[in-house]
Amino acid sequence: MRKYDLISILSAETSREVTRNEESRKKNLNTASRLYKYPFKDQLLIYAQRPDATACASIEIWNEKMHCWVNKSAKGIALFDEEGSPNTGLRYVFAACSITGLLARLLWGSSASASFRIFAIR
Repeated sequence: MRKYDLISILSAETSREVTRNEESRKKNLNTASRLYKYPFKDQLLIYAQRPDATACASIEIWNEKMHCWVNKSAKGIALFDEEGSPNTGLRYVFAACSITGLLARLLWGSSASASFRIFAIR
């Protein structure tokens, strides 16, 4: 089975779970509140794959705009690619916990003076 098909099934199952179960709905809304710049269908897939995500962005944004680097062992969060990736139909974003770099340490590090939060990076 293709990855696209697996993500489609995951999306449908998560959507059903969120609409039927109040606790799942609350957890989804908690995740969505941190990722408010993403469309609902992307928020749902992020919740399904990484419910603890605080900020997500493509590898290009992390590297080029934020000057952070995605860890080699990090797994991307698959989202549907509306513009149509010719091979997979998916695009990937990475959660903030998957990055390293000076900005990452400032934003999500243990420093008490650096209590910044980024809700969604797009």
